[in-house]
Amino acid sequence: MEIMLKHFWENFRKKSIVWQVTVVFSVITLIPSIAITISYFHIIQNSILEESQKNLKQYLKKMGSNMTANINIANYTFKDLNFSQEFTYFLDPGNLLSDREKNHYINSIQVELLNIHNMYPNKFSSVLIYSKNRQISQIGGWSYPLESLYKTDYYHEITDNDGEIIYGNIRIYDNAYGNLAKYPNLENEKEQVLPVYNKIYNISTGEFIGMIELDISLKRLIDIESLATENPSITYMLFDNKNNLLYSNNKIDPKDCGSLSFPGNSGLSNEILNHTNYMVAYDRDAETGLMRVVVINEKEVYATSNGIKFALVLIAVICLICIILLTSLTAHIMFRRLKDMTNMISQIESGKFDVRVETCGFKEISSIAESFNHMAKTLQTTIQSMIEREKAQKEAELYALQVQINPHFLYNTLDSMRMKCEIDSNYQMANSIQILGSLLHYSLNWESKSVPLKEEMQNVRNYIQIMRMRFRNKFQYELEFEPGCLENLVPKFILQPLVENCFSHAFLDMNPPWNILVKAVGNENRLTIKIIDNGIGIEPCRLAQINEFLNGDQPNIGNRKSQHSIGIANVRQRIELLCKKGSGLSISSELGRGTQITIIIVLEEKAD
Repeated sequence: MEIMLKHFWENFRKKSIVWQVTVVFSVITLIPSIAITISYFHIIQNSILEESQKNLKQYLKKMGSNMTANINIANYTFKDLNFSQEFTYFLDPGNLLSDREKNHYINSIQVELLNIHNMYPNKFSSVLIYSKNRQISQIGGWSYPLESLYKTDYYHEITDNDGEIIYGNIRIYDNAYGNLAKYPNLENEKEQVLPVYNKIYNISTGEFIGMIELDISLKRLIDIESLATENPSITYMLFDNKNNLLYSNNKIDPKDCGSLSFPGNSGLSNEILNHTNYMVAYDRDAETGLMRVVVINEKEVYATSNGIKFALVLIAVICLICIILLTSLTAHIMFRRLKDMTNMISQIESGKFDVRVETCGFKEISSIAESFNHMAKTLQTTIQSMIEREKAQKEAELYALQVQINPHFLYNTLDSMRMKCEIDSNYQMANSIQILGSLLHYSLNWESKSVPLKEEMQNVRNYIQIMRMRFRNKFQYELEFEPGCLENLVPKFILQPLVENCFSHAFLDMNPPWNILVKAVGNENRLTIKIIDNGIGIEPCRLAQINEFLNGDQPNIGNRKSQHSIGIANVRQRIELLCKKGSGLSISSELGRGTQITIIIVLEEKAD
């Protein structure tokens, strides 16, 4: 035996390297292929079972993700309402509200409800506010007295829980409260909803003075429409904390679910429903207590096993044949030209990038040779480009040093003029020259493309002071801003061109007095800046052209009033380039009444 192996080895070593590589790789591939194929026949059903269980977990995870996302939307809605509305004041029966306060409360709530409907369409069946303050407790469609809950079956869900946000038991939607989500025919359906409550307490006494209620449809809670389209064979179900079936997207009799058991808060099991074996995955939602369940018929799981067996054998045979052929062909091509390629690479390493390989022979060889030639040419071009770029950069740096001389000379000249004016006691002119120098310095210093809002505000203030020298007391201006938003970064030089338009266009053909208001407000992730004037306004057709341009519906604003357009176009372009998605600029105007330019900048999220 040892002699035979030695003889075989000697003969094998005498063969060509192409033949050796082909045999070795074919044997290496053949042995595991046979072993894998044989093993697969024994474990195929277990593999399918494990894969199905994994898929069930994924479907269950998607169901949980949808549910968590919608619950988070409800929590965010509560936060937004509590942040924008002073419920602790208006719902307190101890506060006597004026008519103005009542109207303000009603209008602001209605605006928030409209925003909720637009931001989260079809999410909530209703948004209700219960108030202990009788002055505002009865407003049709959304506000009711707190006493109206005393006789309800679910009042104990609220009083027995000391939490601020409470998830109630599933109940049939009460269409007497209206239909915020505007579901088709909701008033005629027995729609099940999950009520979520946000209790409002008096800050001083801790008294329970009101509550916000959001009703979420069970279908919308798990977004069943998006889940069901992904795999129609999957059944999604919801159970309450007593294992009673609340919802199922397929027709399953609740009586058949009586045998289901859910040990623990999550797991996998095999159950029998309506005399059919099902694979079941489940987990319980920590906040609502609802049990999410995903099931699939075992027959559908194993139906593909026979086809997979046949496909596996066929693929294994085809792959083995292809591997033998490709290995032989690749080895033949690679080793025949390996020496030539090695020599060419050595020449490239020595700095000779003009070497090229002949592209004759088989298509595969030609392709490799062309790739090698392209690589050599690219390296040669890249190195030449780097040399030229370095030369251009040095020239640019020299030019930049030369350019810096002129602004520096101008700053010194303006400063000398200011000092001379102060010596001559012409303080007004000295102050104006100082402001002009600040404007010049701000417009020429572009080390950073973004600056804090306070610097933009100061630049606008300097510009208006210069314009006062020209127009005297013909105009009034006001800069309003929330102190907390002054440190937010904005693109540089976006306010002064827009304020300049007021003098160039808005006030051009009208008599004083002129008014300009620059206002900045912000929240956690959004900064809003408005420039408002009482000028002549913009013609409707012209305003439509400008807004189409700002919305990207046409490539340019048009030739008319090009200077006005250039300033707006420049500001809009820099906002789009430097700010996050969602930032932008819009214009509203009315002839004879004035113009308002609104800039919205989406801020970077602050690190915790």
